[in-house]
Order: sequence, then structure tokens, then C-alpha cells
Amino acid sequence: MSKLVWHQIVLFSVFGLLTLMRFLTGSVGLNISLLWWWIGGIVGFLFVFADRLVYTFMSHPEEMLSIRLKELFARGKIINGLALALTEREKQGRLIMRSVLFVIVWAVLTVLTLTSIANTFSRGFMLGLGTHLVFDLGWDYWTSGKRDISLWFWQVRNVTKTEINGFVWISFGFYFITVWFL
Repeated sequence: MSKLVWHQIVLFSVFGLLTLMRFLTGSVGLNISLLWWWIGGIVGFLFVFADRLVYTFMSHPEEMLSIRLKELFARGKIINGLALALTEREKQGRLIMRSVLFVIVWAVLTVLTLTSIANTFSRGFMLGLGTHLVFDLGWDYWTSGKRDISLWFWQVRNVTKTEINGFVWISFGFYFITVWFL
């Protein structure tokens, strides 16, 4: 199965499992706030894909893939351009949202969301965003995909295998602790 299919399986599994658990514990009912939570999660999950467009149009417009994407978009072939961006994603190495610093920003915003925001859309958004980030981090860490896990540290410095392991496990731990509260 492709990574794109796994994205969908993971997103709907996480939200489905959490919804079921909340129903069983009686902490949520079937109402509009549940719908907003799901919509927020889907939007947050899809938001991470936006970094491919930032890469194309802002941070690396001179690269060949960026030039091809801009040409497709200029001719109105937006769907073809998005498909190309997803199929050739390995060529986009220094993505803003797939980085250690962005994961840290997400973690801080998640804590602020948990402690300050009761809005279900916002909580779903942060959960969807985190689910995508953690999924991609895990995919790059555990699979022999074409994207190297060390690319997550491009904004920082060269890191050791121990530091990478520590970051991955801390990120997963933080995600699994906060997932129950978002």
C-alpha cells in the first residue's frame, strides 16, 4: 500500500478509535461539536501537505520539480500538479513542517490548546496536525523509504543516531499522552 493510503487509514483509525472510546466512556455525545472536532482533525491533517506548496512557490522555486509544478498550476492543471507533488515528494527534502522545530512548535501549541481552548475544531485541528507529523516521523524512522530521517533536523544541525532516537521517542510519547485530551 502507498503512503497516501496509510495516511488515510491512520487518520480515520485514530479519530474513529477516540470517538468510540469517548462514546463508551460517556464523555461525548452525538452532536455538532463532534462533527467540528472531526472537521478540525481532517483540516489539520491536510494542512501539513501545504508545506509542499510553500516549498514549491516560496522556499525553493528554482528547483526543477518546483518549475514543473508552477507550469502545471499556471495552465490550470491543479489536480495534476498536486498529484505530481505527492508522487515526487522525495525530491522535496527541506520541508518546513517536516522538521524538528515545527514539531516543537506543534507541541507548544498543543499544550496551549489543551490548557486554554475549549473549541472542538481547534482541538481536532491540533490532533490532526500532530497525527500527520507523528505518522510521517514514524514512517521516515521505521521504513526504508526514500526520505531520510535526518532531514527532519535540517534546520538545526547534524545529529547523532542517539539524538534522533531520543527525539522520535519523545515525540511519540508526547503525542500519545496528549491524544487522549485533544
